[in-house]
Amino acid sequence: MFREIKKKKLILDNRKPYTREIANYIDELNVVDWIYTTLRLDGSNIGKISVQRILKGELVSEATLNDHANIGNYHDTIKLAYDMADMEIELNEKYLFRFYQSFAKPEKLEYRRTNPVLFMLDYNPPHPSEIEEQMDILIQWMNLDDFQGNPILRAAYLHNKIIEIYPFETHSEAVARMAMYYELIKNGYPPVLLSLSESEYYSAVRQYLRNEKIQPMYEPLERGVYNKLEILMQLTAVH
Repeated sequence: MFREIKKKKLILDNRKPYTREIANYIDELNVVDWIYTTLRLDGSNIGKISVQRILKGELVSEATLNDHANIGNYHDTIKLAYDMADMEIELNEKYLFRFYQSFAKPEKLEYRRTNPVLFMLDYNPPHPSEIEEQMDILIQWMNLDDFQGNPILRAAYLHNKIIEIYPFETHSEAVARMAMYYELIKNGYPPVLLSLSESEYYSAVRQYLRNEKIQPMYEPLERGVYNKLEILMQLTAVH
């Protein structure tokens, strides 16, 4: 499927620049897909239309106050990610902390100091004393491995590796997803609607933690990219 994805991306690149109307519509679609997916994987029951309305400044009675706050935080972090992508910044410790800061608003920027049991993953992450070294190894590995020339595979691995380390007191999953989507947009791919339920998402991560199986995370991500490019092909077909 990745070969077909590359073909579609090339066609779309050759159709640029899009009209302002189409470009604005795509930008809005991308942000909604990004936020809706990550909220759903956080366990929220919010609907996609509610996300759209809140992004437009509405107060939606069906959504919780926590949903409203999270959407604002995610939107700010996504703006940061696009600014970084425009500058072609490679992810490193500094920018992962920027993502974390945007989500958690911690008093002090530091790695996790506790040693939690992650019941959803049936997993004990590394001891806090190991986190900094593990993150250094992760960044070096990401910079050295070409992942078969496949940025989608790289994004899936980055996501799973961050959760494996679980570097922060809170929001490690959200930071991992932000890093995954950042790898997509930095390489010219759109953020996607990830067709996984919360339980399927944690199952995919568990399979990686137990057996280093990347396919349960990679395949839905790859399918999401393919489906999104299909939509973009249709939107730009006559423009």
